[in-house]
Amino acid sequence: MPVKAKWLISDFSLVLENDDCRNSLLEELELFFRNFRLNVVDQIEKRLIYEKDCSNKKSVNTTKIAELQQKIDTITSDIDAITLQEEVIDKKISNVIKSLDSVKNELEETKKQKDALSSEILDSELEIEETRNKKCLQWDAIKRTYNMYKIRLDMHISLEEEIDHQYIKVAFFIHNKNTKDKYFVQLSHSSNCWKVERIEPKLKKEYFNELSSIENFSEQFKVLDITLFLYEIRSIFLKYYI
Repeated sequence: MPVKAKWLISDFSLVLENDDCRNSLLEELELFFRNFRLNVVDQIEKRLIYEKDCSNKKSVNTTKIAELQQKIDTITSDIDAITLQEEVIDKKISNVIKSLDSVKNELEETKKQKDALSSEILDSELEIEETRNKKCLQWDAIKRTYNMYKIRLDMHISLEEEIDHQYIKVAFFIHNKNTKDKYFVQLSHSSNCWKVERIEPKLKKEYFNELSSIENFSEQFKVLDITLFLYEIRSIFLKYYI
């Protein structure tokens, strides 16, 4: 046995043999073990409290993680919906742009047609004005001729106008009640040409040879022949019918 161990046993034996020392030692030992036990209990309680706190924190964190995951899923779903909506909007915008381009092209085409139509209207107005002026000149010429010969030739001229035609009726021998409204000729004018529509009374075929103002009775002839034609037809009426 080592010397130090023998010394401790010897000391311990002396302590046990002494009541005061023994009691003091027992009290110290009791206090030591009590404190040790209290310390162990305290450490165990602290450990249990720590584990409980960790468990609570874990539960709270688990709940928060679940909530965060749910929010993440919701946000992801919202992002997908927004992405899909953006694709739909982009498609609509593309369609609108195409429609605008189509409308723009239609407007340009309409403008071209409008310009062309305006040009045609202007040309038509000029043509109408020119035709009106020609008609006025022609009618003035007829009226001058009529005024010149109405008393001498005993005739009356009436005019009826349409958009592209003129119709005149020349009645002869109007101052005699026996011949009034019985001898007349109706003519139409279109495209710078005159055409005999009716002669009353009707002429015999052989009398047409005396109308030098026309080549063929059924064909049109120029305005400049009207004066001669009226004179010749009146002469035929006088010669063969009156």
